[in-house]
Formats: sequence, structure tokens, C-alpha cells
Amino acid sequence: MSKTVERLVVLGLDGATWTVLDPMRRRGLMPNLDAFLAGAASGTLRSIVPPVTTAAWTTMMTGCGPARHGVFDHRYYDAAENRMKVNHSGRIRVPTVWHLLASSGRTAVCLNVPGLYPPLKVPGIVVSGMDAPHLEAALSAAPEFAARREAEAPGYALGYFWKRVPRTLDELKTNAQATAQSFHGRTDGAFLADEIASDWSVLMVQFQNLDPFQHRVWPWLNVDETGIDDPEWNAAAAEVIRGLDECIGRLCDLADRRGAAVMMVSDHGFGPCLGRIQVNRILVDAGVARLPGWAGRLGRRTMQVRDRLRLWGEKRDRPAARSASFDQSVAAEYRFDWRRTLAFAPHQDTAAMVYVNCAARHGGVKTAAPMMTPRQIDEARTAASAALAEARHPETGVPLFPRIIATAEEYGIDPASEGYPDLIALPDEPYWVRTKLSSSPAWVEPDANLPGTHRPEGIVALSGVDLPPGRHLQANLTDATPTILAMLGLPIPAHIEGKPIVQPTTVARHHAPAEVLAGPHHSGFEFTQDEQALIERRLADLGYLE
Repeated sequence: MSKTVERLVVLGLDGATWTVLDPMRRRGLMPNLDAFLAGAASGTLRSIVPPVTTAAWTTMMTGCGPARHGVFDHRYYDAAENRMKVNHSGRIRVPTVWHLLASSGRTAVCLNVPGLYPPLKVPGIVVSGMDAPHLEAALSAAPEFAARREAEAPGYALGYFWKRVPRTLDELKTNAQATAQSFHGRTDGAFLADEIASDWSVLMVQFQNLDPFQHRVWPWLNVDETGIDDPEWNAAAAEVIRGLDECIGRLCDLADRRGAAVMMVSDHGFGPCLGRIQVNRILVDAGVARLPGWAGRLGRRTMQVRDRLRLWGEKRDRPAARSASFDQSVAAEYRFDWRRTLAFAPHQDTAAMVYVNCAARHGGVKTAAPMMTPRQIDEARTAASAALAEARHPETGVPLFPRIIATAEEYGIDPASEGYPDLIALPDEPYWVRTKLSSSPAWVEPDANLPGTHRPEGIVALSGVDLPPGRHLQANLTDATPTILAMLGLPIPAHIEGKPIVQPTTVARHHAPAEVLAGPHHSGFEFTQDEQALIERRLADLGYLE
């Protein structure tokens, strides 16, 4: 059993993995992390399914997996409007840890965590992360912080610097310097927030730019057999890690001054990426998805023309409006014969999320999709699952999707009524998923612009609690929120799926009815088309969309 604490600093290192941090420590680049770990218990924090950024950070701050909190990806499929839309905080179906702290009378600071736009209006300071359309919107719930930021924390911004693999050493050095400066800007923001909301119980800072850095610069981290031994490039990449370590030291000093414990977490780990799997090509080759004939191609071109005319009209009426290729219907974006397509995958990144093309997703309208009866839906789901399970790498014979989850069976829900995918197919670890059909018939294609990808094994470390320094921890991402509550001596609601890593004597499960919302959640908030286009452009720059 452990004693409780009055304050906790949480360091969110997006995509951090011991396979990068430990070699950097051995090179002497992370003395502050070394000092922290000398007094901490640490280990592996296993991510969720799928291990994608927005879904994972939502799990970290709710203690629930995607089937309960409702966020599976950066975007979701709105079948009623036949569009992909960006997820937002209003779609989270359970209370976040920030709500739970507020209900207990506590104040919190939360800076830059994805999934929190619109920013929550709770005691303290909440500034949104990568899903805010711009910095002013991210700051909209923290007026004093916003007013003082430019003078006292001018480096606090939402900029991203790794839109592609660097082509020259100078480009790598420039982006590395900008990334390290962004870490310091985020840390400056934490010190400013500490002054404004000095009575905080939890202060969390999330370092998002570590993730796109690893996506684009993985070959120069020299952490596995894919590493390239190029001293100048390796040294330039290491400056990002050195900058992160300086910020870890600054925030640990802040924790010491405030008598706070420290928790360090990542949302997922990282590893090499050997290419992208064309999931919809596999479904087409199996006859699960169907390409159109001449009439269907003509109909699709008509839909695309309508979308372009609509965007042109918006640009004419509002010259400042942003247009994007993403702002079109799913039917126009994917060249399928929708009357004969049984299932398709509109999400692309860490998993293939497959939807049965059933009328139930379209309000029961038979003309919208071919699948009507429960038997037809089950048969379509089985056919899609079999096609993905049987897919093998053409050279190695390794299964391309070694794990396929049927959400109805796994979570005991009706995917259509919940707005969830019917299948979540996890690719072989060194691969990313592509949904947009390319001209190539190949199932696996190289992607030179994405040498690194997510892994489920992230990091966790705790100091300032009654855990022996050096103790090895094994935990799940769902354990982060109950651990925060337990460390502060607060009750853990019954709906939370994780368990605390530490077990203070004063904490027990609270068995009041769980606040879990059933069915698709509509909060009344919607991104404008301009905002959606801007965020999707950012996701594309970061490698999540094409």
C-alpha cells in the first residue's frame, strides 16, 4: 500500500519508447531522465487497440478503451452524412480525469493533450492539442493564459515540423532545432500555468512533436537493424532528444519545488515501418468490395464534380475559406460500386477499420447499401474478416493482419447503432495501413516518407510514491487515470476499466452508476468545414492521411 500525494506532474511523451530513450541515455544525452529514473519505478505501458494518437490519449485520460469512450481514431465515419469527420471532445462518452478532478473540488492544468477540442471548461487551465484548428481556438477556455502567453511563453504554439523525411542535413538540423524549441515553449507554458492556477492538483504537459519526429527520422535514431550509421545525421536527430531531456529536467524541478510526485507516460511506442498495406485492394481482390463498371464510374465522377462545385461555391462566397480534397463524401472518395460492395475500410493509419455496408448505418434506407438482414450482415463481416486473415505478404508469406477483432463479439455491442467499425484489423507490426486505392495492384507498397510507425509498447515511470526506485512496472494505458486518482486519494468510478499501478490504503472503487453514454454521442458541437479541412490537412502533413 502507498501513501497519497497532494500534487502530481504528468509528462506525456507522445510515442516515447525505451528502444529510443535507453540508447540515448547510454550516449549521455539524457542526464535529467537518468536522474529522474534513479528515484523512480518504471517499465512498459501497453497501449490500446488501435494504438493511434487521439484514441490512445483519450484512453489515458479516461481509464477506458475505445469501445467505452467512443474514440477509435482521429476521425470517425458519419454514415448519416456519408462523410469522414474529425473527432472532438464532445464525442467522448465517459468523464475524463479532468472532469473527475473538478467534481472532487480539485484544480488541474492540462496542456496540449489531443482529443480535448473544444477545450474543457473545468477549474484550472485546459489548452487543446493537435485537434484544435488554430492556437487561438486551443486557448479559448483559458483567457488569462492566452493573454499572458505571448509575453511570458512566446514559444508555446501548435507548430509541426516533420511533414516529410528530411532531404538534407540542413533541413534535419533546422527541424530538430525547431522541435527542441517547441518542447521548451510547451514547458514555458507549464510554468506560466503554474503561476496562474497555482492551486493545481495535477499539472500535465504533452509533447506532441516527439511523434512526427520519430515517424520521419527513425532511420537516424540507430535503435534497431534499420538504423543508418551516419554520425552527422544521427547527431542532428539527437538534438531533439537532448531538448526533450532539458524540458524533463525543468519540469522535474518544478515538481520538486511544488512537492509534487511525477508520472511519465507515453500513448504508444515506436518502431520501423517497412511499407503500407492496401487494405481495400485486398477486399477488392476477394470480391468483398467491388469496383464500378462504366455506369458506376460515371456516377462517381458526377459526385466528385458536385463536391468540387460545392467547394468552388464556398470559395467564391468566402475567399478566405480553406478547401481540401478530404471534404467530400465517402462515396465520392472511394471508387466502389456501392450497390455491390459488402464492406470497406475508410480509416488509414495504425489499423484497418472495416465497416459492413449495411442499411442499418444509413437509417434503414435500403437503396443506400446492399446489406439488410442480420444474416447478410454476418456473412459480409465474415467474408471481410476471412479476406484479411488470409492475406499474406507476397515475399515472406507472413500474415498481413495477424489479429482481427470483430467488435460485436469482442465488446458486446451493435457496431452500426454505436457508429463503430465492424472489424479492427491490426497489421503486422512493421506496416502501416493505406485505404486510398492506388493504381498499383500490390497489397504492400513501400513508403519512403514514413520510415517509423507506432508500436503498442510505450513507457511509464512514477516517482514520489511508495514504490522502490528501480522497480519494474508492467501496466496498461487504461491504468493511467485510476493511478492518478489513487495517488490523490480520490475514488475510482465503476466505469473505469483500468486499475491503479499504486494502491493507497484510502482508495476504493466507487460503485455508483457508471456515467457511460449509449449510442452515437452528439454534443451539439461540429467543426466548421474550414476547421475540418485545416485539421485534416495537418493530419495529412503528419502522415495520418493521404
